[in-house]
Parts: sequence; C-alpha cells; structure tokens
Amino acid sequence: MLSSSYDVLIVGAGVAGPALAYALATKTYAKRSAPLRIALLERSLSKPDRMVAELLQPGGVTSLKKLGLESCLGDFCSTSLSGFYVMRGERAIRSSFPEGYEGRAFEHGEFIMALRDRARRAPHVDMIETTVTGLIENEDTHRVIGVRTFKADGQSESYLADLVVLADGSLSKFRTAVLGNMPYEPSQKGYLAGLIVKDLKLPMPKYATMIVLKGTGPVVLYELPNNEYRMLLELKAAPPDLKEHILRNVIPQLPSSVCAPILNALETSRLRRVPHYYLPPTKQGESSKAGAFLLGDSLNMRHPLTAGGMTVALNDVVILSDLLADIEDFGNWDEISAVLRKWTHLRKPLASTINTMSMSWAGLFAAEGEAFEILQDGAFKFIGQGPEYSEAPMSLAAGITASPSLLAYNSLAIAFYSIWVLFTHPRPGNKFAPQFYEYPLLLVKALNVLWTIGNVMGPVLWAEM
Repeated sequence: MLSSSYDVLIVGAGVAGPALAYALATKTYAKRSAPLRIALLERSLSKPDRMVAELLQPGGVTSLKKLGLESCLGDFCSTSLSGFYVMRGERAIRSSFPEGYEGRAFEHGEFIMALRDRARRAPHVDMIETTVTGLIENEDTHRVIGVRTFKADGQSESYLADLVVLADGSLSKFRTAVLGNMPYEPSQKGYLAGLIVKDLKLPMPKYATMIVLKGTGPVVLYELPNNEYRMLLELKAAPPDLKEHILRNVIPQLPSSVCAPILNALETSRLRRVPHYYLPPTKQGESSKAGAFLLGDSLNMRHPLTAGGMTVALNDVVILSDLLADIEDFGNWDEISAVLRKWTHLRKPLASTINTMSMSWAGLFAAEGEAFEILQDGAFKFIGQGPEYSEAPMSLAAGITASPSLLAYNSLAIAFYSIWVLFTHPRPGNKFAPQFYEYPLLLVKALNVLWTIGNVMGPVLWAEM
C-alpha cells in the first residue's frame, strides 16, 4: 500500500472542501516558514449533476468575496436574483433583498467545477480522485492521523496528515467515528422534487417565485442560465406516482402563465426526487476525536427550500480559515481544538439564524391546519405592508443579518399580527370583521397560533443554541 503525507487532508470536494483548501493555501502562504501542504480528496472529479444547491443567497456571495473566490461566479453563466416573489391564492407579495445585495443562481455542477479549479491552482494543493474508506488512527493515542483510500483501478493507498477535515456531505460515513455519541442524528424531513423547465416566464422577472399550495408543499421557481428554469416541489412523503401527483395536485393551483411550460417539461425533462434532512451542529474540539473534524453538511443540515446551505458552508470557511491561518503546527491538537471551540461560537449567529428560519418558515408554508393558515395569512399581510416590514425577514433569510434574537422577534411580531388580523379582518367569505360574541372562540384560536409558532420554532432554536 502506497502512502503520502500532508499537513492537511480535506475529504470531499463539494462546496466547503475546495473553498477551505483554497482559503488555507492562500491565507497561510506568506505567514508560514514552510508552505502548507494540502490534499483535497474526492471520489469523483467529474462534474456533479444535482438539482439542489443552485441558488446562492447574498450572504453567500459576500463570503465568496471574502475568500477571494468571487471570480468563480464569472467563470460560467449565472443569473442575478433580487429577492422572492411569494404567491398564495390570489395574493402575492414581492420581497426584495436589501439595497446593494443580490443572490445568484447557476448550474450546480459548473459552480463546483469552478471552485475545484481555484483550489487546484492554489499553491501546494493536490487534488486527488480517490474513494476514502476509513480513518487511520494512532494505535496508542487513537488520534486520527490519516485516511485509507482506494482508486478506480483498485489500488489501495493511505494518506497521512496532521489534520483531517471531513467535508463528505449529508451521507457522511465518519460522523460517529469523529463525534462519538452525538446528541442528534440526521432526521429526514421530506423530499424535494425537481425538474428543468424551458421558456418559462416568471410572474416577476429576477425574483425567485414561491407558490404556496393547498394539500401539498410549496413550489419554488427560479431562473437558471441558458433560458432554463428550475422548479422545486416540497413533499412530506414520496407519492406512489410523482408525475401524477404534480398533474393532479400541483398544476391546477399554479398561475396559468407557467402551466404550459411545466406540462411540457414533465414530458421532456427528467423528474427527480431527493430526500432532505435536518441535523443540528455538534460542538467539536472538546470530546470529539482528536486529529479530525467535520465541515459542511457532514456537520450541519437544514431545509433546502430557503437556499441557505451554501451560505452557511461558505461563512464557516471564512471564519475557520481566518482562525487556522495563524496556526504554525497543525499537529498541535490543543491549538486546533481551541480553534474549533472558537469557531463553534463564531459560526453560531449566522448558522443558527439560517437553520432556524429554514426549518420553521419552510414548515410554516408547507404545513396544513387552521393555525398555519392563520399564520400564513398574517405573514402575507404583515410583509405586504411595505419594504420596511419585509427588509428584516429578507435580510435574515439572505444571510446578511446574523441574529437569532431578531429572527425570534420578527417571528413573534408576525404571530401577534396574525392574531390581530384574526380579530379585526373579515375571514374568507365574510364581508365583516368578527363580532364580539365570536371573540371567545377566536381567543382559543389565538392561543393555538402562539402554541404552534412556539412548537415549530422552539425545538429548532433549542437544538441550534
């Protein structure tokens, strides 16, 4: 068995892996007495074909700039996004990103290849196509000192390093080995179905469109390069016939202007379905395995419908690479563990904000029941009052503002506004606001709204904090 030695091994060349390899190589180049030797290991270096991670929030664009990787977005075609256009029945609201910020949408594989190209050209970074099969530990200390791999030709090889970073994605094989008894396990929350639609005219150009449906999860439509559009559909469970489900339960509720292109896509494009998971982060650097740590989806996952995953990952890399840039000896686990503890603290504001918002707000618009309908109605009317009411929620969702407390405040403001609407606005089918004799029943409904918002957000906030 052949073996090679490096200072840092990074397993996984998705979003976080190449970004960290590039950041460590460039930030440490002028600081160290000897260049940092980095190996980036990936099972397949061919262009990935995925239907998620195509929309980068403005906060993620900012992180790319901080890493010196913003040119990746210029290596291929991408489209700019100004915000979200949300439709529910006959109502629609336009929520723009704060002034000076924009999101970007692109073909996922092109973005990954651009990140890999930057990492490959960074000083003293080797990119190696090989499958990692296990961790190598020191027999006496049980510290991770490398990985075992095999290549496509069947040749086995080991790679040794002072530090091993495991960024091997949502289905990571190494979580338990590194974290031991995890307080949380990945929990599947549903599925996303998607297909590529051509020649679609969005209700609001340059805005990702979310359509809230009855009896099924919301639909998201956004523009990709080359006159292509992505359609995503949230599914709580996998229907026996996905195409039939869309034809019967989704198409009739969509705006007539988008139906024909989507019907055509159902006949000509590949309809795919992928599961999505929630995994709160676990502290590293204290009781976790020495010599290695997790990064990206191997550590932390959230609902993909709000498109916050890449923003969290890139912000993690910004913070982590700044902290690691001053480490001279990556074999000093006391120093590395101190960095990991500080990183856990510094990443929490943005990560917990995006994670909580993705799980609670996606749940709000995907769930059914009277309390959820009251909250949806109130949220539409609250945000629809004008930009001053939508700016804070959009800044939070975009990864621009990192504040779980502000998220909780805005969520409670919407909940109480929903209750005010419940008492003062005519209900569907009525011309007049509720009368006094209806207030006792409405009070029960109001308490159920508060219970529901607490039940949706509370467990996520607790897990994230």
